[in-house]
Amino acid sequence: MNSAFNYLSEKVANASFSESPFSHLLIKNFLSNEHFEEIVNDNQIHFEALDSNDALYSKLLNEGYEIINNFPGCINNWEDYKRNLLEKTYKIEGKPVEGYGMAFRLKNLQNPLLKNLIEYLNGDEFKKTLHEKFSISQPTTIISAVQKYLTGYEISPHPDWQMKALTYLLNLNKNSGVDNEDVHTHLLKFKPEYQWISRFWQMNKKVNRNWVPWDYCESVVKTNENNSFLIFKPNDNPPTLHAIKLNYNHLSFQRTQVYGNLNYLYKTPLTNLTYRQVNKYRNRVDKPLNQLERKIAPFFK
Repeated sequence: MNSAFNYLSEKVANASFSESPFSHLLIKNFLSNEHFEEIVNDNQIHFEALDSNDALYSKLLNEGYEIINNFPGCINNWEDYKRNLLEKTYKIEGKPVEGYGMAFRLKNLQNPLLKNLIEYLNGDEFKKTLHEKFSISQPTTIISAVQKYLTGYEISPHPDWQMKALTYLLNLNKNSGVDNEDVHTHLLKFKPEYQWISRFWQMNKKVNRNWVPWDYCESVVKTNENNSFLIFKPNDNPPTLHAIKLNYNHLSFQRTQVYGNLNYLYKTPLTNLTYRQVNKYRNRVDKPLNQLERKIAPFFK
């Protein structure tokens, strides 16, 4: 099918993989200059600076954005988020993150070009290109959407769980000044003393690859360039560790991306272990957990 965005599939198909700290594509200038400028200058994507959190919230709703429920690193209730942000009481007890933010998804796309872009990224041609580039043979579903993330949003290092076939992100910020703000995704590797966790994941495919603390890892790449497209296939060897921690003035602008995933249709039940529970098995990472151990492990503290 002919589309104004056919060239995006060509860029993915022809891109070369980077291997540090894990295999991924990071494609600069993903959208053409013409398409990028029209999209980032659209009033739904970026709007004027606002003078209060409530004004920002109203603006987001009026422009067609909705709070994403149950999104990692986020809270769902605006009043709780606003109060905790002001009081700086948004710590999350028992988890390897320092706080949380809010994520909004653009549901009502007004700009025809932007609508066509999202339709193309969710379409069969682009999906087929991704399957071929990353050697994915199992059936998947695809989702691509425009999202904004407010300050405090944080996901500590993790490789994504086994049911996710691909993760991809396209930076849609309005100007290059955002490149230096603390709003970008990090690609990381384990410090030598924590590399055993990767081995544990390799030996235990039915255990969810959960979040780990930031200080277990070293940041290697920061995907801060505007109009850059990051895409990788979640893995445990080497682990596709990525993380984000936002600390910025979201009244002036909001971190804006096309967020995308390919998810496998057939899901295998996984045992969910926190990094603290995984630490119980540090001395036996070469021996996989048996079925009984997987059942009782979540009760460890």
